[in-house]
This record gives sequence, structure tokens and C-alpha cells, in this order.
Amino acid sequence: MLLLLCVAPLFAAEDYFFRANELYDQGKYKESVPLYRAAIDEGRYEPFAWFNLGNALVQLGRKEVALVAYKRTVELLPKFVKAWLLMGDIYYLAGDPGEAIAAYKRALELGEENDHVHFALGECYMKGRDWTLAQKHFESALRLNPDRMDAWYGLADVYEKLGDYEYAIKTLRNALQMTATAGADVHFTMAYYYRSMDSTRQSLNEMENGILMDPENVSARRYLAQMYLKDGSPWMAIFTLEEGLRHKKGLGDLNVDLGQIYFSQKRYDEALDCYMKAWLAGNSQGRIGAENVGHVYSNAGDDEKANAIYKRIREKR
Repeated sequence: MLLLLCVAPLFAAEDYFFRANELYDQGKYKESVPLYRAAIDEGRYEPFAWFNLGNALVQLGRKEVALVAYKRTVELLPKFVKAWLLMGDIYYLAGDPGEAIAAYKRALELGEENDHVHFALGECYMKGRDWTLAQKHFESALRLNPDRMDAWYGLADVYEKLGDYEYAIKTLRNALQMTATAGADVHFTMAYYYRSMDSTRQSLNEMENGILMDPENVSARRYLAQMYLKDGSPWMAIFTLEEGLRHKKGLGDLNVDLGQIYFSQKRYDEALDCYMKAWLAGNSQGRIGAENVGHVYSNAGDDEKANAIYKRIREKR
């Protein structure tokens, strides 16, 4: 019996690490944790058990404790590059760019040359306002993965911070040519850069290009309509909003905007129709707008017209 008691724990200890891995692969992260700890206590697979324990803790949302596990991993295996990389990720997500940079640089020294680590370093240097190193790492990320759209945005952001909007725009134009993942947001961002340069016409063109790629983007469409209004082109604002109505998205907001334009032009019947449609679509501003139309007629002494509008509002039709 004594022999069995001695042999059985040895066999179980040897199996802790592999059984924990099985549980991890099955998504049973919580169940894997005590087995990884048991494997650590047994010592045979200690560095790898610490690393896998860190992974399980990350999956459970316990990143601070996972960081302890990764630190212990690199104490035992200083050249374990994946542990350095994941330490960098945790520091980065925790808003500690200094510690993240140290971990990522160690991963690079150990040969972890990929777009992820360079992009993360670029972001960290951006937070530290080191535009030169940020540019260097965003460019390295793009050299390794030209389809990494967030790196294109990061590089453009560097030029924006330097006040070089022309180069920021050039960067995003390169993105449009070199990656299939560039979407409407590239055009919207270029529109912002052009507006910062007081190039209204080019800004409008880029907003239009973005809307063509993403016609159901209600917020962008409303923004474009406002740009047209500021540019003295209310007819284009109306056209932009009416085109949006065809896509059956954001009907309440689009109709409120249309109602406001018609109201400002004293086209009160059209404004009323738009406001009522907005209200029926769930936008409470529609009712306020419709009441304002009624008030216009009431203040003008046309009580019959005003009362008809108030009745329509009460009946919500």
C-alpha cells in the first residue's frame, strides 16, 4: 500500500502538464489552471507550465496574474520569445508603453520579426510622442504586411501629428493602391485631412468617394450633407440625404436633417412631412420639428393651418 501511494502521485504529477493542455485545447481554461499549478510544483515542465498558465489566465481575463506567469517564464527561459511578446501585449493593453516597448524590443532581439510587434511598437512610440521611431516601426510593419490597414492609418497619423497633411494623404493613397483591405474610411480620413488644409472641394470629393463605397453609412452621409450646407449647396445636401433614404437606414435622422433644411428654406409643408416621418421612425426630434412648423403658422395668424398640423401631430400620422 505504501508503494502504491508513492508511485501513484508520481504518475499523476507527470500527467498534470499534458492533461492541463488537453483542457486548454477544449476551452476549459478555468479547469486547466490548477493542473498547470500542479505541474509547476512538480517542476518537470515548469517553464512551459508557467507559460501555458499565463495563456489560460489571459483567456480568463486575469491579465495581471498572467503577467506574473510570463515573467516567471522568462526568468527560467530568458530566450522564450513568445513570453516576451505576450508580456508586451499585456503592458500595451494596460496603457504602460514603456514596459511594453522593453518587452517588444527583447522579442525583436530574439528574432520575433513580424508585423504585430512592429505595429505595437509604433503605437507605443506614438503614445510617447516619438514620431521618428513610430514612423520607423509602422513602415516595418507595412514592409512585412502591406495589407495591415491599421499600420497605414498609424503612419498617416504620424504625418498628421507633424502637421504634414499632404504626406498623410499620400500615405493613404498608397494604401488604396497596395492593399485590398482599404475601405470607405480611408476616403473619410483623407476628407478630414483636406478639411484641415482648408481644401473644401477636395474634402467633399473624398467624402463622396467614401459614400460611394459605403452608401449605407448614415453618419458619413449626414456629415457630407452638413458640408454641402456650409459650402452653400443646400440642393446637394438635400440630394445626399434623399439618396440615403433609398437605403432604408437611419430614416429618423435623415428625415430630421431634411426637415431642418426645408424649414430653413421656408418650405414648411415639405419640412412637416419629413419631421413626421422622422417621428414615426422613432426620432423624437421629429415631433419637435413638426410642432415648430405649427408654431410658424400660429404666429402668422393662420390658426386653421396650425390647428390642422397640431391635430396631425396628436394623431401621429
